Amino acid sequence: MVEGSGDEICACNIFSHITDKIFKGNAMGKDKKKVFQHQLKTLENLEEKINALIIEHRKRRGSQLGVVFRTVIEPNKPTLYEQGHHGKGALHQGVRECDYKISTADPNWVLASNEHGLSFSATVDHAVGTMKFLGGFQKKGTRINCAYWILEDSESIPEGMAFVQDPDNPEHYLLAVIRDMKITDLIYKLKWISQRMAVMSGLTLEAYKNA
Repeated sequence: MVEGSGDEICACNIFSHITDKIFKGNAMGKDKKKVFQHQLKTLENLEEKINALIIEHRKRRGSQLGVVFRTVIEPNKPTLYEQGHHGKGALHQGVRECDYKISTADPNWVLASNEHGLSFSATVDHAVGTMKFLGGFQKKGTRINCAYWILEDSESIPEGMAFVQDPDNPEHYLLAVIRDMKITDLIYKLKWISQRMAVMSGLTLEAYKNA
């Protein structure tokens, strides 16, 4: 079950759930096509920006990813959440317990899992589709951004973490923990990543904005 809130969807077991829902019908009784109906020019510019980044950092480098994208709902950061804006469940200094597999025996440890992690998009369609999907759960006026992370090489990803491709959708990746680590180490790594991500602040979308 994917749990919704006023801010975002938890990533626990997100592989098939969110990618299915992004492009299929309605959720919670709202028509997702109308979330940004008065911001079509911004959406168009956003798509062009994402596509340009993919061409520059993936196709030219010939790498598998090169650049990845993530939806950021204010006031949250690219990889960390603010208390009261993280959905259901506990929050550990910005890390949601539903995003990573926290040990039940010792909550100070995060266990390796290819089915848990922060959700990232690899294509224009998935990045914009995710923004539309998550935007449908927001209160009117909530600001929604797209952030990107340029991966120069494999060393760009912190030790003990890796991108795991969704087996049901090649456009979707999870930033997973592949080796058990202390939660304080995970928080440090996510802060490090957040500092290296850029937010397209000039192309901010606003949920259910009037014309």
